[in-house]
Amino acid sequence: MVGEVKNAAGLVFAKDKFNVVKKAGVKGDLITKHNHAEAYIIFTVVKGAVRVFLNDEEIHDLIPGDILYFDGDNYINVEFLEDGEFFVTLIDK
Repeated sequence: MVGEVKNAAGLVFAKDKFNVVKKAGVKGDLITKHNHAEAYIIFTVVKGAVRVFLNDEEIHDLIPGDILYFDGDNYINVEFLEDGEFFVTLIDK
């Protein structure tokens, strides 16, 4: 088989040069401040709404279809504004 389909939350794919993580939460859930210095980050919302804080200074309110890119040297924390899901793609530097 050439394609691989997964749907569970957590680490979806772990490959040599990238990882894909699926996160799910309910309104009010928080993901604490952290960074991924080893990677470039592509943050893609697929359900609900989330508020992303970068370095405690920059705020992005994201809805399905929004894609946020940033260098993983920066710190991120997330608040679920609604029940939702997003994918984080970490691309090795």
